[in-house]
Amino acid sequence: MKLKSFLNKYDTIIFDMDGVITSEQNYWNAAALTVWETLADKSHAKIDTEYCMRHLKEIRDEVFCGDELISVLKSKGVNSNWDLGYVTVLIAWITKGDEQYGSFRDVLTYAKQLPDNIIEAYDALAQKCSDVTGYDMYYLKRNGELWQEMHELFQEWFLGDELRGKMSAHGHKAGLLYKEEPIVDKEGLLTVLKLLSETKRVCTGTGRPRIEMLVPLSDWKALPYFAADGLCNYDHVANAEQTLNNNALTKPHPYMFLKALYGTDYDDKKLIDGNYDKEKIKTTLIVGDAGADILAARAMGADFCAVLTGIQGVGARAYFEKMNAEYILNSVVDFLED
Repeated sequence: MKLKSFLNKYDTIIFDMDGVITSEQNYWNAAALTVWETLADKSHAKIDTEYCMRHLKEIRDEVFCGDELISVLKSKGVNSNWDLGYVTVLIAWITKGDEQYGSFRDVLTYAKQLPDNIIEAYDALAQKCSDVTGYDMYYLKRNGELWQEMHELFQEWFLGDELRGKMSAHGHKAGLLYKEEPIVDKEGLLTVLKLLSETKRVCTGTGRPRIEMLVPLSDWKALPYFAADGLCNYDHVANAEQTLNNNALTKPHPYMFLKALYGTDYDDKKLIDGNYDKEKIKTTLIVGDAGADILAARAMGADFCAVLTGIQGVGARAYFEKMNAEYILNSVVDFLED
C-alpha cells in the first residue's frame, strides 16, 4: 500500500478527529442526554439515568429532530459538542419559555434562521433567552454558569462515574467513551496513519479534551503514529483562553491548528500575534469534515482536505466545493492508492 501522490507536497498533516477519525455518535448521544437533563432539571423534573440509557435513541431523535438539528448547527460553525447542547437549550427556552418539553421542531426552525457563523450570535442568543426567561444574561453567556453546568453534565454522561471518580447527582452513569469505534475501517485508518508517520509529522487539532482524545487513539493502537507535541486538543484552547483573556480561540479561529503545527509547547501569545514562521504553512494540510475546520484552515492560509464522513455525509460536498477546498475525499482511507 502507498499514499496518493498529492500528499507529497506536505510534511505536516493535521487531523480534526470527530467526523474524520473518530465517530461523533456518542458525543451526540451525550449532548442529547445533557439537553434532556438540563431542561428536566430546570423544570424540577427527575432524571432516571437507567431509563435514559435504555431510551437513548428515542431521546436523541426527539432532541435533535432525527439529527437534522445537529446538521444545521454544525453547518453554521458550532464545533464543540458542548456548544451543540448549550445552543439547543438556549433556543429551546427562547421558543418555549417555561414549557421545557415543547416541540424541538420549533428549535430546528429557529436554528435555520441563525447566521452562518453562529459563534458571532452567541451573545445575542443569550440576551434573547434572558429576555424570554428572566434568567440573568451573565448566567446564560457562553462559558457562563449555565454553560459550565451543562459541561459538567456532558462529562458525566460521556466519561462516566468511574473515570471522573465520583457519582453523578441523578444516578449511575457508566460512560459513553468506552463504546467508541473509528468512523472508518480501523485497519485502513491504521495503515494511513502508519504510512503518513514514516515521512510526515502527523498531528491533531481536535475539540476533544486530552483524555477523550487519548483513550480511543490508545485503544486502537494509533497513538504512536502522532507527533507527541502535535496533539492539540481542547485543553490547550481552554488554557490559552484563560491566560490570554480571549474566549474566542475555538475553531473557526486557527489557534488549534497553529498550535499543532508549531508544537504544543509554542508560546500562545506568539501564535495569536502571528509571530511564527509562516513558510511552514505552505507544506501543511488540514483534514476536516466541517465548516469550522475549513474556515480555520483558510484563516491560517493552509490547504484543506475535506472528508465526507461528517454529519452531512456526501451532502457536504457542495459546501466544500463552494469553499474551494483543495481536495474532497470520501474518507481518510482515500489517502491510499487504489
